[in-house]
Parts: sequence; C-alpha cells; structure tokens
Amino acid sequence: MLRHHRIGLVHSALALLALAVLVKTAYVQLVQGRAWSDLARRQHYTAKAVPAPRGEIMDASGRTLATTREVVRLEIAPREVKDIRTLRRALLAAGVEQSWATRALDTQRSWVALPGRYVAEDVASITAMRGVYTTPVSDRSYAASVGLRAILGRVDDEGRGLDGLELALDSLLRGANGASQLVRDVRGHSFASPTVPGSAPRPGSSVTLTINHELQDIAERTLADAVARMNAEGGDIVILDPRGGEVLAMAGERHGVVAPSATAVTEPFEPGSTLKPLIASALLAQGKARTSDIVPTRGGSYELHGRTIHDEPHPGPTPSALSLADVIRFSSNIGIVQFADRLSPREEFEALRDFGLGTQTGIPYSAEAAGTLRPPRTWSRQTPASLAMGYEVSVTPLQLALAYAAIANGGELLEPVIVKEIRSPEGEVRFRYSRRVVRRVMPEDVARTVRKLLAGVVERGTAVEADLATYALAGKTGTPRRIVAGRYAPSQYNPNFAGIFPADAPQLVVVVKLSNPKGNFYGGATAAPMTKTIVQAALAARDAALDRSQLVVPGKPSSPGVVQTGRPRTAVATARRAALASATPDTTARSVVLDLPPGPERLGASRPARSVPDVRGMSLRNAVRSLHVAGLRVQLARGAPSALSTSVTEPAPGVVVSAGSLVRLRYSR
Repeated sequence: MLRHHRIGLVHSALALLALAVLVKTAYVQLVQGRAWSDLARRQHYTAKAVPAPRGEIMDASGRTLATTREVVRLEIAPREVKDIRTLRRALLAAGVEQSWATRALDTQRSWVALPGRYVAEDVASITAMRGVYTTPVSDRSYAASVGLRAILGRVDDEGRGLDGLELALDSLLRGANGASQLVRDVRGHSFASPTVPGSAPRPGSSVTLTINHELQDIAERTLADAVARMNAEGGDIVILDPRGGEVLAMAGERHGVVAPSATAVTEPFEPGSTLKPLIASALLAQGKARTSDIVPTRGGSYELHGRTIHDEPHPGPTPSALSLADVIRFSSNIGIVQFADRLSPREEFEALRDFGLGTQTGIPYSAEAAGTLRPPRTWSRQTPASLAMGYEVSVTPLQLALAYAAIANGGELLEPVIVKEIRSPEGEVRFRYSRRVVRRVMPEDVARTVRKLLAGVVERGTAVEADLATYALAGKTGTPRRIVAGRYAPSQYNPNFAGIFPADAPQLVVVVKLSNPKGNFYGGATAAPMTKTIVQAALAARDAALDRSQLVVPGKPSSPGVVQTGRPRTAVATARRAALASATPDTTARSVVLDLPPGPERLGASRPARSVPDVRGMSLRNAVRSLHVAGLRVQLARGAPSALSTSVTEPAPGVVVSAGSLVRLRYSR
C-alpha cells in the first residue's frame, strides 16, 4: 500500500511539472512571445549608423572652404586574425602606433578599437583581412586659411558644430544619418542583410558665403605683414560692400598665437576719433551745425568739467578757430567736443545707437559681441565729451564698418550678410540673401556731405598717407588709448582707420585696426597706409568684387586735339600739405584755400585721359598693378622675355589713351 502511495506522489509531481512546463510554455509563447522575438532579432540583426555627409561651405566664387571626407575607424578581434605578422606590418605602415598594434594583436583580448580615423582607400588592404572591422565616420576638412577657419568654426568628433558658422548653421549643414542592416552568424560575424535593406543618409545643405577669395587673401597678408613689421600685438580687418552689406573679407591676427575666433566680431574696442564723423552726421542731419560753422581752438587745451582736453599739434601755426570740416579733417578733440555740446545727451545717445552701436549686428556668429553704449541715465558730466571723442563706448570692427557703410550708401544702416545662399542636396535654393535695411540714419544729402568731409581727411588731413594716385579714397583715422585689465595702459594705443572707396561712388568699406604697434602709433601712419595697400592690391587683383567700369569715367578734352592728363593725386596731396604747413591763422580760421598748380580739383573727379605707364623692368604683378592704378584694363598675352622688354604693352608706353582702355601686356613664365 505504501509503495502505491509513493508511486502516486511521483506521478503527481511529474504531472505538476508537466503542467508547469506547459503553463510556462504558454506564457512564453503567448505573453512574452513578442519580447523574445525582438530579442532574437536584435541578436541576429543589427543596425549600423551611416553618418550623413555634412554640407559644404564655399566662398562667393564657389571655392570649397569646408567639406566632409568619408573615413573609417578600425576595430580588431585579435582571436579571429589569421596572419598576425602581415597585419602588424600593415598597421604600422598605416601610421598606427606600435603600442596599439601590439595590443590589437594580443589574443588575450577579444576586441580592440584603434584610435584615430583613416581614409578607407588608405587602409583597404587592412580592412580586407579577417578579424578587422570598420565603422564609417565623417571627417571635416578645411581648405581655408587660418583667418577663415576662425569664421567657419569647428565640429566635434560626432560632426556637430562647436563654434563659428559651423555652430550657427549646424541644423542646415548636419543632414540626416542613414542606417545599414547587418546579420550575425553563429560565430558572431556580421555581414549585410540580403533581405532587409538599409536607409541611405541624407547629406546636409551646402552654404555659399559672401567672402571674396581675393580680398580675404589680401586682407590676411596685409594684416600679417603689418603686425610683424610694427611688432603689434594683433589687429583686425573688415571689408564689406556698403551697397548690400555683404562681408567680403574678415581677417584677425594675434601675435604669436592663432586667433581663437573671428575677433572682428567678438572683441570690441574704443574707436577714438573714427567716431567723430558719426557725431558730425547727427549735427548736420538735425540742422544743428553746418560744415562752415566754426568753434575756437582755445590754444590746443580746453578745460571742461574738471578735465583737460588736448589736441595733437599739426604742421603750421595753431589756428584760432576751426570749421566743422576742419575739425574732422584735423581730428580736433576740442572742436568736436564743442560741436557735440549742441546735442542733448538723449540726442547724442540716439545718434550713436541708430548707427548700430551697443547692439549685435545680426550676423550668424554665436559669439558676436554687442559692444558698449550706456544709456544717458548712467552718464557722468564728462560722458558726452568722451563719446564725441570715441571713448566710453566700444565697438567691434564689424560694427564700425557697418556705421561707415551707412555714410557710404546714402544713409541706410544695413544688416550684414555673410551667408549668400543655401542649397539643398538636390540643388534647390532654400535661402538667398536680400538687402535688409535696419533703419535710415541720415538723409542722402547729409551722407554725401559727410563723405566729402572724409575725403578731405585723406586729401589734406590726418590720413594723407592713404591717398591714392588715381582714385579718391575717403576715411577717418583714430588713435585711441588701449585698455588693459580695465585701465588705460601707458603708451599703448589701438590705431584704426575706416575707409570708403571710391569716395564718389563707394564700392568698398575697409576698417583696419591694430593693437599696440611699436614706433609711430598714430592711425594716419599705421592703419591708413594699410588701407591704401589693400585698395591698391584689390585694383590689381583679377576678381576683387570691384566694378571697374564705375571707377573711371572717361571725360572729354578741353579743346580739340588737346588732352589734359593732370597730375597724380599724390602730387596734389603733397602740394596741399605744403600749402597747409605755410598757412596763416587767418587763412585757417574757417577754411584753408590752397593755391595749387592745375590738376584734378575735386575728389572723385576722373582724369579724362592718361598715358600708358612704362612698366619695363617690373615683375608681372607690379606691372598689372601699375596699369590698373592708371585706370586701364589689362589683357595678358604670352610672348615677352621674363625681363620685360620695350614691347611689353600695346599701345606702347607714353601713348595717351582714354580711361578704361584695354592694354595688352605681353609676358612669359
């Protein structure tokens, strides 16, 4: 009886076990079936991300500045490698460090991911070996100069923008990643799924900038040369088109280091006397001054609210009074302070604010600085005078360029443009810039008057060293003291110059700023000549965003058979400076009348005709530059010896031709 009872218990236990297995099977199949199926699919199939190529960045002419290369990361399973020696040699030949090559072939390890990225074609022999696996990644490469790199910015290892335009336009440049479906076999090896297709990545949009390659190169070389030659601590250059606000070039240089960002946008400074024309325009626009109004010079020293304001000495006797035109021409602190006193604090603040000071310009750059312009309620009694002289206010070189662009284009403050166009991977235009006016700052007639005042600065004022031989350049110098650690550093200055070219029909605004140059630190002796160099190089360049047909207007001879060629503008400027040095106080009280030999009498006036320059013995570049400076178009043709002969130009040197005529220049490599 006991035996039958035990057998019954065993049968019952087995029946319960079978029932439990059946219940568990049903639970796994019916309740957990989807989860287990998904787990099996994940173990058998896997998706591998395929990075999307980041969109290209190009300059205005279509030159590639930033592009994406397809590279791979190498991963090795040492236990699967068959030919260890061959793989070791291949890894070392590909640039893998010996310590990593040894680790990658250590069979005690199951998996080794090698550092670095490699071009797939360069490691094709390695990836074909058993036990070597690859992960495709994108690598951003730049064909741009150091100056442009600061504008473009950087990306991280995952291809995300970190700073600059790469960050500001990241959502457009990034694109959408794709995926590749892989299947694992019983040994863990992966291969592309024959039944489950992957998804292709979608490339990012391409971006075309307004940057002009020629002008950018000119700006960077000019700035680097000046910083090295003057032993300056750095500098910035901005070149833009005042008609539409396009940023054509932006260069930054810091002595001994690579500029970490576009310093023309991120580092504001006190501009000094380059702010005086903005005050003058406000006075003229509100009818509170005329260019002929005069103020006393007070012997070069003026006490105001417990502060002594000085003027820098100029050639000749000190005049007893200066007109508004002469105040701008000679950069008189005493004069501009007295004229600015005609504006209320609110009017002075609004005038500077309307020029865009104290606010960001709107350029797509993540770290743009707004500068400083404090509201009148925070001013001291000395602030109005300080602002008139360009102190207690800070601007970026870009802000200063936009303010002068308003003077150049007839009085409109523009939003700066650096992104010209954005296209989708299919070529569809997603964005194309259009001219955007922020506000009108002054009437057109006032802007025209201010340009004439600025032209006088270059012709016979503080910027005579920027005077060109043929074309009229307008501008203003500034030599403000430099702030270091919150205080004005002794004997340190930030000379700068804002130029408008040409003065009569502006096509370029050039702002040059240097930091603490050694030697002659005045803006007229440092930044102004740099602007001249930039303009001359732009005239000699093949494609520098200049419409030469608008630079020279052919005139008519004064009488039949007689051609008046006039004198170079540099000779006129020299004669004017000599006459100015001998002027008496009476003649300079309101305006200086100079008795000059015949020649071009008005800024911007073009000579009706000119003779072909003699370029014999010059290098090709200097020969082209001389012909362009003379207002002539150049056609290059091979056929002359490298040492230029007498037949290098057609027409021959000395032949009188009309402005804008085509001259053939023969040369040989």
